[in-house]
Amino acid sequence: MGRAKLNEQEWETFLGLADRLEIDLRGLLKRDVRFHDLEAAGHALGRAVGQATTERLALGHAERLSEPQPCPTCAELCPLIYRDRTLETLDGPIEHHEPVCHCSACRRDFFPSASSVGT
Repeated sequence: MGRAKLNEQEWETFLGLADRLEIDLRGLLKRDVRFHDLEAAGHALGRAVGQATTERLALGHAERLSEPQPCPTCAELCPLIYRDRTLETLDGPIEHHEPVCHCSACRRDFFPSASSVGT
């Protein structure tokens, strides 16, 4: 992965996002602070972007499933529902809209994978 240089418009987008997340990047630019403080603010913004990206990608992946799914034990088609739960990621917690099925024949829950879509 290459290191990207941000143009001014992209940098302003980052600053606007930091403002929205109450990470004081603009204030750090105006004060004498230690490098550690600059780095900590950069990491805070990076974690926030990572969390939002992971959450959005997981949602898109989960929403690819829309039809009843076969039970991995008996192959009966089971209705698909979604449950929200918090997952701990490398960047912190995210809310995950997780697909869940219940097989009444086997009396078990299972979590279908969106990778099975189209197979």
